[in-house]
Amino acid sequence: AAASQATDRLHTIIGLLREEGDEQAPLAPVGESVEALVARAQQSGLRITYVDERGRPGAQRGPARRESTEGTERTEGTVHRVVQEALTNAAKHAPGAHVTVTVTRDGPATKVTVTNGRSGAQGSDVPAPPSGGGSGLRALRTRVTDLDGTLEAGPHGDGFRVAARLPDRGVTPRPAAPTAPTAPRLTEARRRTALGFGAAVATGALLVGGTFAWYAYTRTHSVLDPTDYARLRVGDPRAEVERVLPDRTVADPPLERAPTPPPRGADCAYYRSSGELFTSVAHFRLCFEGDDREARLVDKAVIPTTQDQQNQDQQNRERVR
Repeated sequence: AAASQATDRLHTIIGLLREEGDEQAPLAPVGESVEALVARAQQSGLRITYVDERGRPGAQRGPARRESTEGTERTEGTVHRVVQEALTNAAKHAPGAHVTVTVTRDGPATKVTVTNGRSGAQGSDVPAPPSGGGSGLRALRTRVTDLDGTLEAGPHGDGFRVAARLPDRGVTPRPAAPTAPTAPRLTEARRRTALGFGAAVATGALLVGGTFAWYAYTRTHSVLDPTDYARLRVGDPRAEVERVLPDRTVADPPLERAPTPPPRGADCAYYRSSGELFTSVAHFRLCFEGDDREARLVDKAVIPTTQDQQNQDQQNRERVR
């Protein structure tokens, strides 16, 4: 009975005494160091050897001597939690056993190991901790894993050992889960999309409209009235001919349909016979020779429409037959 009461007192001081299925709030002071935790346990009767090798490899220090720690506060808090849970298990399952707490550096990580021997209580029938770990160890394993660390707990020699390795950087940041846009943002996004789409449509309409307008302008302003063409005579001065000519000439005349090639060296201009759009129309060819003041009309020809050209070709083939 006395041994059981002493064990219960140790559990309460450590702050993690739990019955199966019961999660009591920790009684340890907030921000307590590992040394302070060990000191409280030692004062209550636990036999503990504490070794902190960080910063000075191999140096053993008691609870009153402790240099600055490395790693994040969360990592240090987890080291404290590992020692707390391991001491709780040792007090509960191996009362009177000697416990060794070691904190070392393992590359870019902190390693904490808590090992206890066989129970020192005479005639003790306290059961050994389960090899798979109780609820406390399972919760501790989750906490260590969240910091990208590892935890091992199981029999060691004639006792039990808990060992954890915690990287200095602590938990690896996890990407934030995508969140659904709020109603105002969704409305604004839709408005911007609509404006962008509307601007694209308007730009396309302007381009199409502008292209059509230019096409219509060039076609209608390069039309030579057939009556005026009929009045022109070879030999007319260019100055007189230009009085009846339109403002523009045809930039892409259908040269392949011309009945004859233009005179060699002549300056030729082409005009439409009609302002109709999107259809084949006849063209007029006027060729001039001579200096500007003395230039005269030396050739005039009608370039037929596509249909007229096909009809003429058909007639020529029939004559050959």
